[in-house]
Amino acid sequence: IQGKTPGVTITNNSGAPGAGASIRIRGIGSLGGSQAPLIVIDGVPQDFSGISGASDPLSLINPNDIQTFDILKDASATAIYGNRASNGVILVTTKQGAAGRLKVNFTTMMSVSTKMGTTPVLDGDQYRDFVNSFAAAGYKSKLGTANTNWQDLIYQEAWGTDNNLSFTGGIKGLPYRLSIGYNDQNGIVKTNSFKRTSVGLNLNPKFFDNHLAVNVNLKGTFNDNRFPASGVIGSATYFDPTQSVYSGNSNYGGYYEWLLNNTLN
Repeated sequence: IQGKTPGVTITNNSGAPGAGASIRIRGIGSLGGSQAPLIVIDGVPQDFSGISGASDPLSLINPNDIQTFDILKDASATAIYGNRASNGVILVTTKQGAAGRLKVNFTTMMSVSTKMGTTPVLDGDQYRDFVNSFAAAGYKSKLGTANTNWQDLIYQEAWGTDNNLSFTGGIKGLPYRLSIGYNDQNGIVKTNSFKRTSVGLNLNPKFFDNHLAVNVNLKGTFNDNRFPASGVIGSATYFDPTQSVYSGNSNYGGYYEWLLNNTLN
């Protein structure tokens, strides 16, 4: 959609996989109300307020199943869908079956993402020198002996794969399309991942010498979205680099922690 329709702006919510995007068709028209457009998929309005784990209705369908999309941003949108279309409408039409011989299509894509760099911070030795030179004795006593780069420990190379298999054909005048998709994408922050398994079945029979057309669209999606800990990137930039990852005991899963009484654990 980005760049194909004048006046439409799309902003990614974050760099995490499956985070979705904020779509604005008519700009910002309210300070407190929703700015999101109404999304209509194969004639069915997706006007829910939100689904836990899903960023928007578009994340629930396989992009490989989309045939066309249209954007309504004038008064005609409100005339058709009422006040739900006050922020515009995105009409999504998925691929349909086609009469003829069976056609099988398979696509796969592999990707890898990595961080461009890290925020420059003091290492363990530099931090110890600074604290020993300028801090009070109470702070000096809390210094550790390690030299830990916390930013290197929270990032990973993020591998992803997107696989799509579809069958298109017709059986005795019954055009059909069956599609199966699987998307698996890791984030560059450890524990961040997005998995989507989708199945779609389109039947397009016609009756009474093609005077009656029936479209049957069945779609199912299973999303498994694991979010990273809130604020983990910021925490990694200012956490004490003189402490090691593990504390040496079984408390808190063996990981080092600062306690509320300023003691180490």
